[in-house]
Parts: sequence; structure tokens; C-alpha cells
Amino acid sequence: MKEHAGWKYKYSEELKQKVALHLASGWLFCEDGTKYSPDELNVLREKGQTISLEAHLLKKVFDGKLVREDDKK
Repeated sequence: MKEHAGWKYKYSEELKQKVALHLASGWLFCEDGTKYSPDELNVLREKGQTISLEAHLLKKVFDGKLVREDDKK
């Protein structure tokens, strides 16, 4: 990933890849092409969790979305 202003970059040990957070929009982009919306990241923050490798792989394979338990009903 080429670095640009307005982005925060880091290597995720959990996901074993580089990730980039777009500071203005709150979207998180992974090197493997998987994206997390601000809503998905808030779901994790509310639970005090980070993105696990297992959840990430499921999201990637099924092109899924992280939702709150209340939203599943």
C-alpha cells in the first residue's frame, strides 16, 4: 500500500497484513481487499473487541458484514 495524507497505516499482527484507515470517512481497508465500514468497526468497539482472523476470513469469503446482535432479528 502506498501511503497518502489523510490515512493511517499499520501492520495488523492479528490479520497478518497491512491495513489503512481513511481518517475522513472512517473506513478500514485491508491489503487483501476486505473493507470494514465505520458501522462495522463501531460494532467491534462496542463489544471491546478487535477484528479476529476468523471473523475476517468469514467476512472475506462470504462478502459479509458485521452487525449487532440486535440487528440480526
